Amino acid sequence: MRYIYSVIALFAASLVISSCVDDYTVANPPALQDAPFLRLSATGNSSVKIVAQPLNKYTAFVNYGDPVEIKVSVVNAPGIIESASVSSSIVEYGTVTLNESSFAAIKGKTSGDFTFTFTPSTILVGTADRALNLTVTVSDSQVDEKGESAALTSTLTVPLTLVNGPCLSDGLAEGTYIVSEASGNTDGGDPFSLDDLKANSGSAFSAEKVVVVVTKNRPGVYTFTEVTGGVWPVFYSTRAKPTLRVNLCDNTITGRTGFVTAGSGATARTFTLDGTLNANGTISMNWSYVRNDGNTPADPATGSYTLTKI
Repeated sequence: MRYIYSVIALFAASLVISSCVDDYTVANPPALQDAPFLRLSATGNSSVKIVAQPLNKYTAFVNYGDPVEIKVSVVNAPGIIESASVSSSIVEYGTVTLNESSFAAIKGKTSGDFTFTFTPSTILVGTADRALNLTVTVSDSQVDEKGESAALTSTLTVPLTLVNGPCLSDGLAEGTYIVSEASGNTDGGDPFSLDDLKANSGSAFSAEKVVVVVTKNRPGVYTFTEVTGGVWPVFYSTRAKPTLRVNLCDNTITGRTGFVTAGSGATARTFTLDGTLNANGTISMNWSYVRNDGNTPADPATGSYTLTKI
């Protein structure tokens, strides 16, 4: 009899435990899995540049002209990839089209890549920089404990700037450079050397170091605080300082049209600039100028110099 009572008690206890487990499961359904994790990159087209920022943020630069393809990488989607969308905040500037076949190839998987195309408008007036946002979303196919949709969506909002090329090159380091070599002539044909610049620098430079600061406006465009390698601050300090912009295409440097004139009115001077970003990181530059009013002196100042980063 005692054995029978023990069996009954054990059975009753198991029912209570089972009931508690069922109640706990109902009250505490399994947590949803993480939302899809996305990354963005270019597909090799030189007309688009994707710049990765901290915390998985991105900015994009696209040249006016032909459509460009951008790749979205779904690094991990444990809830299974279900749908995607792409859009442009200002369709008058450019439209986006999802590559449906590329997305179909990864739908139902936990990772994979798809692409979309951004097409700049061909009817915009002028080629000034124009800003818009691209929005990319990817949703999974998770369901809750009732079998109802509990999909999670990840969104990338990407600031994009339409730019007037010519290139989107990187590689020129921002910062302070010293003029390590210099030669040429001042107005009238008198020659100068780096030693002449240092000897006559006065308060233009400290510790006899002729310096130029380079800043990056965006991929492919940089500003030099002074494009003559010290000649203007040393010999022509009363003239407008030629703080001008250059283009970088691979390792070739040229003056940026519309941004190579110092001063205004009758005393404005427009510079011709060209140079090379060398393999060792130094910059070799050549420069010359003309007066915009036509009164360029005989044998106007011209020169060459090398910049070495401090």
